[in-house]
Amino acid sequence: MRGMGLNVGIYGGSGYAGSELVRLLSGHPEVGGMSVASRGYAGQAVAEVYPHLAVEEVYVEPGRVDASSLDVAFVAYPHMESAGVVRDLLEAGTRLVVDLSADFRLKEVALYNEWYGEHPVPELLEEAHYGLPEVFGASGGRLVANPGCYPTAAVLALAPVVKRLRVSSVSINALSGVSGAGAKPSTKTHFVSANENVSPYGLTDGSPRHRHTPEIEAVLRQVAGEARVPEVTFIPHLLPISRGELETIFVELEDPGELPETREVLDWYAEDYEGWAFVEAQREAPQISHVVNTNRARLSAAVDRRAGKLVLFAALDNLLKGASGAAVQNMNLALGYPEDAGLEYLK
Repeated sequence: MRGMGLNVGIYGGSGYAGSELVRLLSGHPEVGGMSVASRGYAGQAVAEVYPHLAVEEVYVEPGRVDASSLDVAFVAYPHMESAGVVRDLLEAGTRLVVDLSADFRLKEVALYNEWYGEHPVPELLEEAHYGLPEVFGASGGRLVANPGCYPTAAVLALAPVVKRLRVSSVSINALSGVSGAGAKPSTKTHFVSANENVSPYGLTDGSPRHRHTPEIEAVLRQVAGEARVPEVTFIPHLLPISRGELETIFVELEDPGELPETREVLDWYAEDYEGWAFVEAQREAPQISHVVNTNRARLSAAVDRRAGKLVLFAALDNLLKGASGAAVQNMNLALGYPEDAGLEYLK
């Protein structure tokens, strides 16, 4: 049994992100009680579904969790399914809700409707804090929109650049492990399809149309201003690995004569992310193996003067810094705890 502390709820606790939340929160020094909700595994022990999780909790139906007693709720449902649960939790009096879906990441209702469908709870969009603390700080409210894994990597790499340089073009080549597609199996994630293969996705009629694209654009424009950030070309690829993510980002400037030196870009990263526990920049380009099973985002840069382009690199674990680790980090900051509480061993 745990001692006194925060009473937390995890909705969607049987998915990959949810299971990571169980792992992280079960060892968190400020967490006292934990309710783990699952629509598909209610009544089963968490350790039966995920044997590597040595916890006593049993999955319960979401409706069986007393939302009014929760200090913090984490909602790890797909987009369009999450918003109504978030609304109900806030109305019940949950102190802080961290939503891991895309439902509150875009501030513009029309933009959300274009890419996802009609928003179920548009009245909460303005209230949500975009939970990339290294760029936007801690949340002072009751609702945090946890970023997507791809936008986290892209924005951390690009934000210091678009604040300082006039950019004419951004192209992102992104690669991620199969867990980024979620726990629900599909033809794309079937072993026979994914093994010994690398495949692009997010294309519609031959045109890039991945839902993270408007999130990356909207956040960068919030950072640097509408006029300084062009539309982004974003192509994700599925790797035959369990977890981890790497992005190579090609940036063209309005004036190629403004191309910086590599050390300047690394200095910008050091300046903008000084004091933050989980973002680091190095001259050596990152690899997925450098960050997997950590809450780190590792950045680097190179300058291609022959082609007149700045090349940025970002690597992270899509289930940790790209999802559950970031969610715990956001909880810590919102409630006034050290940002690395419960995450110290993931640096």
